[in-house]
Amino acid sequence: MAAQRQSGAALLILLLALTLGGLTWLLLQPASRAAAFPARDKATDRALALAKEALLGYAAAYPEYQPKGSPPRSAFVPGHLPCPDTGNALGHEGSEAGTCGAKGVTVIGHFPWRSLGVPPPRDGSGECLWYAVSGHYKANPKADLLNPDIPGQFQILDQDGSRIIAGATPEDRPVAVLFAPGPPLPGQNRQHEGGECRLDYDARQFLDVLQGIDNSTPDPTPEGLTRLIAGTPGPFFNDRMLWISRTELFERRLARRPEPQRALFDADYTPAGPSPALAQRVASCLARYGDSNSWKRLPWAAPLNPGSTSPDTFRNDRLADQTGLAAGRPPFSVGRSQQLLGATLASLGGCPAGNPTHSACRLLRTDNCPELLPVAGFPTPTDNPTSVNSPDGWWDKWKDHLFYLVAPGFTPAPLPAADCEATPSQCLHINGRAYAAALIYAGAPLAGQVRDSGSDRVNPANYLEGLNLTAIQGGGLQLEPAGNDQVVCLQGPDAASPGFKLVPNCGNLDCGQEAARLLARVDGHRNLCDSGGSILPACQEARTRLAGCACQGAATRFVSQPCLGSLNPPACQAAIQSLKTCS
Repeated sequence: MAAQRQSGAALLILLLALTLGGLTWLLLQPASRAAAFPARDKATDRALALAKEALLGYAAAYPEYQPKGSPPRSAFVPGHLPCPDTGNALGHEGSEAGTCGAKGVTVIGHFPWRSLGVPPPRDGSGECLWYAVSGHYKANPKADLLNPDIPGQFQILDQDGSRIIAGATPEDRPVAVLFAPGPPLPGQNRQHEGGECRLDYDARQFLDVLQGIDNSTPDPTPEGLTRLIAGTPGPFFNDRMLWISRTELFERRLARRPEPQRALFDADYTPAGPSPALAQRVASCLARYGDSNSWKRLPWAAPLNPGSTSPDTFRNDRLADQTGLAAGRPPFSVGRSQQLLGATLASLGGCPAGNPTHSACRLLRTDNCPELLPVAGFPTPTDNPTSVNSPDGWWDKWKDHLFYLVAPGFTPAPLPAADCEATPSQCLHINGRAYAAALIYAGAPLAGQVRDSGSDRVNPANYLEGLNLTAIQGGGLQLEPAGNDQVVCLQGPDAASPGFKLVPNCGNLDCGQEAARLLARVDGHRNLCDSGGSILPACQEARTRLAGCACQGAATRFVSQPCLGSLNPPACQAAIQSLKTCS
């Protein structure tokens, strides 16, 4: 609570800044639009718009709203939405609940205006707003994953219940819904116990039923789908709704923050490189493990399918190394490998035999791996490192995007690891080089890839492409720059370098060679990458392979408008010059 108070002023400033755009749009609508609505409906529209902008601001400001450590530092990922006010004493109404419902379960309650630093928004009848939030997105208890692949849990139907207005596909499902309840209908008995918003928390007295669909009662199952109905106001139904989509949250609001890019693609991370910082940091933890055992070997992988059911499919302690598994996910716990290799990292000395998921067997702890500090849930090693579980940071919420392969010559065994120069058949291969291990970060889903459910997320075909998919499924030791996969490699120890070496750009072809593929499409001021308004596939592939090269931004400009249409603009000429010097 003290930390929340310390960040309250900063949060309010950010909320106001984020809210300004939405409210300005609303207030500047033409007079003809405003005249088309009764005054009561106009007030309701304003209240819903204010509340929506406040929620979007909260999601964007969540790391500042919930700092950790001393002094307080941002530790959580943005994107979480507050719990509703599900029951407070007089004088505290409008405060978000500290915890609401079970993990993954959608919750409804009063809009938490006090926690968001805004006056209580009221609809045209004077009633305070209600609010429902998906279990995937609520702040507490948090779900195991929170990234742009995670769907909301609402479906909005029209007034006859036959047509889906929002949520026909998982990608379109709202993540949160606001309700203006309007005046009471026959049969609704609303109490008034004082305060700003009645202190009446019985949603049935405020929200209505139409076509057998009850807006007051969300689905009670983890990850369940809640169906709501948006009807025309009348004598037996008068709920008004406004919702937040996943696109609005991630692409239109969270994209304004630099942290997602810095945490996942941080070029300032040392060793600097093009691959996502999250992948680099987890790879550094694996390298640290290899350097700390006598045999210079790496841990086994965790299974692609952790084997648990929703909502715990990706709970950290499910990602434990599995004996003999060379391809899968990065292991959160390495107890089985530790029994053979006896690495000397901080916590692992206490890893007990027969309990491979014990807290002392966790590799991804900030006392074992300081590299995780910027992407784990605890910002400093002094924040009780013995209980560090990397909760709620970038690793925790994006771990479904990471895959791990360890070469045969480096899997756990009580004998020295392979020399990739002498025995290349014992190593992984990419771009003509041999490596001890690789960590693959899967970018946004490509055509045909679906990540909407737990079963989707345990299928690597929904993340990886080409030889990378084949290898992670146990089909070989060859990797490639495929699709939008980004590969971080670990080079094994040799005579010149006794420790593991991180090679962030192992998945990229020669930058100059790929840049030349784009430059070959320059024809005066014409860009031959233009294929009838779309990008020629060969150009798209070259741009993808340049990910992480110094000319990555230039390549993106080259295959985007206005450069696709004409190379005459100065920015396009600058992109060409950058491609010419790319290395």
